[in-house]
Amino acid sequence: MEATDKVLLIDVENVVGPNQPRPRLLRARVDALMAAAGPVHHVMASYSHPDTHEDLTLNVLAELGVAARRVPQHANAAEQALLCHARYAHQQGCRSFAVASADRAFTALGDYGEFEVLIWEGQPISARLEACAQHVVRVPRPVLTPVAAAR
Repeated sequence: MEATDKVLLIDVENVVGPNQPRPRLLRARVDALMAAAGPVHHVMASYSHPDTHEDLTLNVLAELGVAARRVPQHANAAEQALLCHARYAHQQGCRSFAVASADRAFTALGDYGEFEVLIWEGQPISARLEACAQHVVRVPRPVLTPVAAAR
């Protein structure tokens, strides 16, 4: 990995929603975030899910080419998994990150290089995260039309 390669980290629960988001909503939101991030080396997402047999999130993320890590259901588990991946990417030479989350925990990305934050228009963001990021990109929330809803 080169220092200029960017890694996109997606906190699924923060930018898509908790509790098994519908596949069409997950696809639309992850697609919008990936488009807003621009060219990236790879994308890593993290989320919690109680039932490994009924987990459609992992399947949809795989369809989109997104690596995913399912974590236990407890506070900050997804954030910690993504920060662990950022540390790994940093060890491989990466110095540029984009994070799709408004959570303050991601201020720690500053230890690994520069980072931008991708959030939805109107989504509240941690003041500390906003101050630490090089850029905050406010992405329009995708609107699901009846045609898109049928997918």
